[in-house]
Amino acid sequence: MRFAGSQSWQISWGNERAVDTALFLRDTLALSVETDPDLPLLAPSVPVVVPPGVDRKAVAAEWPSWWADVLTFTTADHNGDPAQRFAALPIRPESAALTVRPAIRQAIVALQAETARYFGDQSRANAGRPQWVNGPAPHEIVQDLELSLGRTARPFRLVVTEIPVAGAVWLRLADEHVLASTEFLKDHNRSTPALRAVLAELA
Repeated sequence: MRFAGSQSWQISWGNERAVDTALFLRDTLALSVETDPDLPLLAPSVPVVVPPGVDRKAVAAEWPSWWADVLTFTTADHNGDPAQRFAALPIRPESAALTVRPAIRQAIVALQAETARYFGDQSRANAGRPQWVNGPAPHEIVQDLELSLGRTARPFRLVVTEIPVAGAVWLRLADEHVLASTEFLKDHNRSTPALRAVLAELA
């Protein structure tokens, strides 16, 4: 996760491990669940792996409410305390989010090796990428907006969560939260205007 900002505004963007893990679990267990909002499969795709003892039906029943908790976690600032944020991470087996979801907790533990391999591959694929792919950095867009507005930006906090799914995805979940696919962010002809439109509302 990367950051830009000033005393009055902050933009964070990048991958969120909890979001990626939830999508990985959905795909590798081939769960018949609906994301809200609807999201494509991971890209590159992952093989279907169902470890012994993992109850796919039970995981699928728990997954939608867990997904909602994961998205809520993504935008929470946890008082700016990294330790507090880590304690609340909804993919830790001992987290509050999983103590009430035993099937997902069991699946996460059983799929540790596959999950680690997936994240390792993702890290290598993203190595050396610029902080804001192929376009102006967010703080540059804010500075340009401030010049056009003739004033400093109003206080705001924007979270752009990058998701490694197939296709071009830009979904504004809330005023200050966007889900964006890697493919969309790499296309600065689309991502820069989309980001500027959101920032123009917030600034």
